[in-house]
Amino acid sequence: MLVKMGVLLEDAREKGYAVAAPGVHDMQSTEAAFQAAKELRAPIVLDVSEHNDMEALADMARFYARRYPEVPAALNLDHGRSFEATVKAVRLGFTSVMIDCSTLSFEENVRITSEVVKMAHAVDVSVEAELGHVGMGSRYEVDRDAALTVPEEAVEFVKQTSVDCLAVAVGTAHGMYSGTPKLDFDRLAKLREMVPVPLVLHGGSSTGDDNLHRAAKTGICKVNLWSDLMIAGTNGMKEFLETGEVKGLGFKPMRMVYDAGAKAYKEAIKHYIKVFDSAGRV
Repeated sequence: MLVKMGVLLEDAREKGYAVAAPGVHDMQSTEAAFQAAKELRAPIVLDVSEHNDMEALADMARFYARRYPEVPAALNLDHGRSFEATVKAVRLGFTSVMIDCSTLSFEENVRITSEVVKMAHAVDVSVEAELGHVGMGSRYEVDRDAALTVPEEAVEFVKQTSVDCLAVAVGTAHGMYSGTPKLDFDRLAKLREMVPVPLVLHGGSSTGDDNLHRAAKTGICKVNLWSDLMIAGTNGMKEFLETGEVKGLGFKPMRMVYDAGAKAYKEAIKHYIKVFDSAGRV
């Protein structure tokens, strides 16, 4: 069933685990996310970028929510860049939206986020925002310390906006790292102590299992995943194309190629569900 993301993350905050949030982009990845959650009895967040076909993915999420009713899943707009994008997601039936104004000034971030919160809360949709800024892994050695989240600012931001959860910058990066990930766990612990809403970690891929497990135990309630899952899925398809056998056919059907990728993608999600200690929470 589709539920508000805020509900899932509040439970994670109370019980000390994190919910996996895979980036989904088609039918195969959407079903694989539901299957991974069902097999491990875990909640799941489906992150959808506004650059994907949001309407189609919303319909797919509702379809698979009916097929796997035992899975509590949130459908979340990831990195919405404008008020208009969040409105579109709400109209399409998303249960959560992220408004990302993290590169703007504190004041402008508060202003736009507050508008989104007012709109979304009016129709019972939860809102994620970002304070501080999680940059790209390719520039990690340069950007890592450029915009880490300041706990005192985070408290004020949540107070002024009434967001349901907050993405924080504590040393991770999007994509693959050019250097070694170094998370600021002291900063994270302080954020967990001071900020009254669940905390979100962007840039989970290639951060390392030990780092991510510790982050979940230190206060992170949701971890976004994309690059590692895409690599796993691509490698699964590549391996099938190179070694898979299909008796009686002189070719390999596309469906079977996609299925091989989806299976590898699912197994990667299951790996992280275990790392985050969210297995068996349903």
